[in-house]
Amino acid sequence: MKQTTRIPWIFLLAVCGTVGLLVARARAQTRDFNQLAHNIVTTSIAVKPGEVVVITGGKHTIPLMEALAIEAQKAGGMVTIFLNSDKVIRSLHTDVDDKYLGQEPRFIGDWFKQVDVLISLPDTSDLKALDAGVSAARLAKLAKSGDFLTPMLDGMKVRGVSLIYPTEERGKSFGLDGATYVNMIWQAMGADYRQISAQGNALRKMLQAAKTAHVTSPSGTDMHFSVGNRPIFLDDGTLPPDKAKSKRFIDRNVSLPSGALFFAPVESSATGKVVVPRVLCRFDVMNDSSFTFHNGRMEDFKAGQNANCFTELKSASRGDTDKFSAISIGLNPAWPIHEENGAAYYPNTAGLVFVSIGDNQILGGSNKAEGTFNFGFPIVGATVELDGKVVIKDGRLVI
Repeated sequence: MKQTTRIPWIFLLAVCGTVGLLVARARAQTRDFNQLAHNIVTTSIAVKPGEVVVITGGKHTIPLMEALAIEAQKAGGMVTIFLNSDKVIRSLHTDVDDKYLGQEPRFIGDWFKQVDVLISLPDTSDLKALDAGVSAARLAKLAKSGDFLTPMLDGMKVRGVSLIYPTEERGKSFGLDGATYVNMIWQAMGADYRQISAQGNALRKMLQAAKTAHVTSPSGTDMHFSVGNRPIFLDDGTLPPDKAKSKRFIDRNVSLPSGALFFAPVESSATGKVVVPRVLCRFDVMNDSSFTFHNGRMEDFKAGQNANCFTELKSASRGDTDKFSAISIGLNPAWPIHEENGAAYYPNTAGLVFVSIGDNQILGGSNKAEGTFNFGFPIVGATVELDGKVVIKDGRLVI
């Protein structure tokens, strides 16, 4: 789901600091936003006097936005709040004349060149309602209007924090019981981030030394690829000084809840079959998906229910939409898999592997697709071998 400002999806991947220490006691029922905001501003992202701080979010996140703004001001930050709403975004998706959808908001790029800290909260709550009835072509035009920003990101100085603000409406958009979703997110926020960091760094070292990877699953996935000499990114809930000053935008940003490792392997190296029983496509379940990789390109795609959802999204964009682009591996042990709706999978779940196609410029890859089109397929119960050594067995990390 693209935002009204049409910032590429990766621009919202942000949170800084040792978040396990920040939110271990936080729960949806208490919502001690003042303490959470204080810890994020002073300990995690460490706002300094004179820094420009931008806080974005939706109407439903105003209490936390206010708490964050107050704490940032106390720390000497110069704060601006960008507010959005479900109603305004829905109108953009449905009411605005088609001829205006491709307008490029280049002013955003100029604005964010001046920003030191970006704190992002969700600007929408009922995601499925916003998406309903909107054509893939309209979504693609909105996404394409933000293409100019991707090449600019590494050259910016901004470091960021992005929090999932759980609401029952948001959970229902993913087909989950609302209360179950809210509790799940707060539970994942309170994970042991020292353990996540230790496992993530160990796995990153193994990937950096590996030449080939082999991914299999009980459903029938059986694919190989070359890791290559590509950077391996770790979102472990921390932003030490070296990452905060990194020349790569993605290094300067982490998410909350955190816990994932991701990278762009050698695109043309992917071979073999991918079989995915269930995956969400625009908030509806697409079942029995399968395809093969040949020299890194997706071929022979098939799916059962809602197959047209994926094909319409892919067809609405141009470029490397069918090329192998990325692998992500979840690290957060407090983030469970919920299959009761058929496909509520989250990339940060420990041991869960996502195989993606499409744009991967932000990861240092060579794929370019309009609107930074990217689609990830969850491999549940995956086994992953690096040069023959098993690092994930049946969906569990074994390092």
